[in-house]
Amino acid sequence: MPVIDPLILSSRGPLLVHTHANGYPPQAYLQFLKPFQQKFKVEAVFLRPFWPDTDPETLSDWRIFRDDYLRDLPSLLENAEGDTDSLIGMGHSLGAVTTLMAAIESPSSFRALVLIEPTIFRFWQGALMRILAPYRLFRHIHPLVRRTMRRKSSFPDQESMYENYRAKRVFARVPDQVLEDYAAGLAERNSDGSVSLRYHPLWETRVYETGGTADRYVLNNLDRVTCPVLILRGENSDTIGQEIVNQLVKGLPAGEGIQVPALGHLLPLEAPEQIAGIVLDFLARSLG
Repeated sequence: MPVIDPLILSSRGPLLVHTHANGYPPQAYLQFLKPFQQKFKVEAVFLRPFWPDTDPETLSDWRIFRDDYLRDLPSLLENAEGDTDSLIGMGHSLGAVTTLMAAIESPSSFRALVLIEPTIFRFWQGALMRILAPYRLFRHIHPLVRRTMRRKSSFPDQESMYENYRAKRVFARVPDQVLEDYAAGLAERNSDGSVSLRYHPLWETRVYETGGTADRYVLNNLDRVTCPVLILRGENSDTIGQEIVNQLVKGLPAGEGIQVPALGHLLPLEAPEQIAGIVLDFLARSLG
């Protein structure tokens, strides 16, 4: 069983398992996942950084997230409806790469994949990150990682946490309800009434630092994933380039890519209903 049981959002239909991005709790996707609950049994998993008593400094390769997913796969499939032994895997950013890696190792376990902004880097970027990762140097030179290390990790209450994030430019296009769900999922209440982050900034930092560690493994094994795969990229993404999407689509036996205009890396949070509609159309076409 998972160290933290997944959120079970609906109970009938083919099983759809969603996996979150680095630093984002499953609850942040509640608005995005609502439209799926009418047709699918929707579960949202918690990756290792949410587990109690885990040490971010032990992370050296993203394939550990694949191994966690594969370990939990039998218990997830036990919850699938009927006699099916496969599920629909969907993920955002780190969650997309984790889902894809699991499908590479166990392709028969997946009916379809939806990869939203999978964090696969250009060749030179991935190579540089793999060189720097063992020495913890990335945290000193990359502005995003440096900001993460300085991130406020405790607040007087959940409302203060929400207001703090509401003022951040990165969340400018995220609707209020989505941001409220995000804050609620991150907030861990303390005995004095204050709240702390359930996903510690040190975990978020280490995930960033070890980005690229699984890229070659992923790109060299795409042909093992035979189910239909949708890759979504935001037009304004600063995380994955269109050339990487094209490379993934070319390497997958049944891959297709869609670039969504005017959105960035947080597209399922910025426009949850729009992105859900695109995904539902893909699943209807792919699964019948």
